[in-house]
Amino acid sequence: MAAPDLRLISERLAQPPFNRSLSVIQIHDELAIPAIVQLITDVASHIDEGASVPSVHKVDIRNEEPEDTAWRLGDLLRILKYRGAVDMPELRQQIQDGDRTLLLDILGFLLKDIPTHRKRCYLAVYLEGVDVPPEYMQDDGTRGKAIWLLLNSSCEMIVTRDLADQVGIYQEQFKEVHKYVDSVRQTGGLTANLKKEIQQMEEEKQQVLSKINKIRKKIEQVPNHETWLQAAKSLRLEQQTEATVIERIREQRNLIATAEKKLSTAQQTLKDARTSLATAGPDALFAKMEEECKMNKYLATENLPKAIEDAKLKVRDLNKVILEPPLSESDFQRIEAEIKALNEETAKLAEKRLLKNNSGDDKLALFRQQAAIIARKKEGTAQRLSAITEEVARLSDELDKKRELAKGSSSGIKILKGDDFKRYVSELRGKSNVYKRKKAALSELMTEFGILQRTEEILRSREQAMSSTLRELEARGGVLGYHSDREALEKVSERKSEMDEEKGKALNEISEIIQKLVTTINDKKGLLAPIIQELRTLRTVAGDMETEYLAKKKQYDATMVGIDSEAIQLEQEVKGYRQDINNDQSRYHYLSMMIGLTDIILLSARISLRKVLQEMKAYIGGDDLVEMQQKARGFKTYRDAYNKKTAEQEIWVVCSAKHEPNIKQLAMFNDVKRLLQLKLEHNKKVLRGEGTDSGFEGTMMTQDRLVL
Repeated sequence: MAAPDLRLISERLAQPPFNRSLSVIQIHDELAIPAIVQLITDVASHIDEGASVPSVHKVDIRNEEPEDTAWRLGDLLRILKYRGAVDMPELRQQIQDGDRTLLLDILGFLLKDIPTHRKRCYLAVYLEGVDVPPEYMQDDGTRGKAIWLLLNSSCEMIVTRDLADQVGIYQEQFKEVHKYVDSVRQTGGLTANLKKEIQQMEEEKQQVLSKINKIRKKIEQVPNHETWLQAAKSLRLEQQTEATVIERIREQRNLIATAEKKLSTAQQTLKDARTSLATAGPDALFAKMEEECKMNKYLATENLPKAIEDAKLKVRDLNKVILEPPLSESDFQRIEAEIKALNEETAKLAEKRLLKNNSGDDKLALFRQQAAIIARKKEGTAQRLSAITEEVARLSDELDKKRELAKGSSSGIKILKGDDFKRYVSELRGKSNVYKRKKAALSELMTEFGILQRTEEILRSREQAMSSTLRELEARGGVLGYHSDREALEKVSERKSEMDEEKGKALNEISEIIQKLVTTINDKKGLLAPIIQELRTLRTVAGDMETEYLAKKKQYDATMVGIDSEAIQLEQEVKGYRQDINNDQSRYHYLSMMIGLTDIILLSARISLRKVLQEMKAYIGGDDLVEMQQKARGFKTYRDAYNKKTAEQEIWVVCSAKHEPNIKQLAMFNDVKRLLQLKLEHNKKVLRGEGTDSGFEGTMMTQDRLVL
């Protein structure tokens, strides 16, 4: 643990509201442990004053047990995220034992950033989780364990889990409201600017109105001004219509461009497919498609889910950071220390794992390493493919834009024909001759430049040789560096004279600017004097209006609370009535469906009865028409036909014993199909309004039921 900042503690305790004049030596050596604990309690009480509940730290530790003091201060340090509050039982024990270094560090932590601590104490009242025993949070146990609350003169049973969910929802709402209030408070300094802008806009409005009145008076003097005004209005409407039409034309052109782009893409795809089919056989095309399918499958099943998960984690971390209260410098130091410790632990674990892998016991280490290398290569290839795909899409967009620009620019180009084209060719030839002459001159200049460059190199080598000779002569004469120092002094003197001249000019310009500024300031002061006097009067009026506004706002809030409670009660009643209506409608449609099914069953029975009568008539005989039908179908009655088929099928009973359940299943599905077909026809009739009550609104579809 770092040493506490005693100078900071002494300075903060000397300020209001503590007003304790304690030196660094007194705090470190002379101050007793109970006095330090009492100072911590007083500071905690001052921090906790901003909360909406009475502070629990306004106590005298002489009247409090040491264990209670340790628990109380431990809870406060946990809320304030003290860096030593990781092991809370040990921290409470050290406070109870009177560890002087720890107590002084806690005192410095509390005094270092009081506004942040007060904000955290205020938020902890509303955002602290409620400790509920586990048995009350289970579904089976909480069905019979309920809390009865008296709300709006009526008792309502609230299940513990639902109550916990409601607390979570209210906490989230409180976070949003608190963030909004903080943003409003931070932007509160813009109120003066907004008022100033509003005042300027009002003045501009008055100026515009005065100009409009002057113009109107001038227009009234013009003969037939009504006719001219009507014509101007018609012109304005036509211009608006023209702008609308132009906008529509632009939209249509954009749609046409999009359609052409899709068409070109499809044509290119078709062309590539035909080319592939022509150059390579079906096997190569199929192999290429399989490769693309594998790549897309890898991207869809491995790469994209991983990227989505990383994005979700990043968003979750950002939301967590946003919801966290602002961190102080001590919090940053604590977090950096934790990160450093975790990095060291990670490095140790990696070293242990490397030693374990290198021990030779693991026979699969080589294969794991190769698999990891292949996985990394695969992931890198997927990333490069995604980057290339994005680059191709970007280049395609740029190509489309270039094509659009080319189309737009080519519309205004005049195509040359006949004599114009010949004239253009002759001009082009003349320019070509000029270009050749310029190119020859440029080549000559380049040659001369090479010669001059070589000459410069020779002169530089000679200058270096002469310099070395000069240094040797200076060294022999005992004045080494005389020549270079002399050149440097001459340059410095020239530079000094230039600087002196520039300084003189700058001083003259500065004096002129200062004189202008003084004159401008005096003029502005004279102009601002009446405005400042008026501003003071307006500030007094604004203060009175602010007081009246607060009183009205308080009255408005009280009224809205009553209205909200009444609205909630009415919403609950409406919800109950709607539930009753839904139940009655469901019952009505169920009965309607049953009536429809009964009608269908009766119709089926009538059809079956008609078939039975026809079978009896065919069995008795005596009817020529029936006998002709018998001859046409090849049997007398269906009974005989079925008996014949039964006799034939009895031969295959042994062979079809295993197939019979499947036949039954098929028959059952056919029945289900027929029943669903009937229900479909019935529902279509209901939708068309046939066989239903036309005066009933909101008719619902019948429910599907499987009847076997």
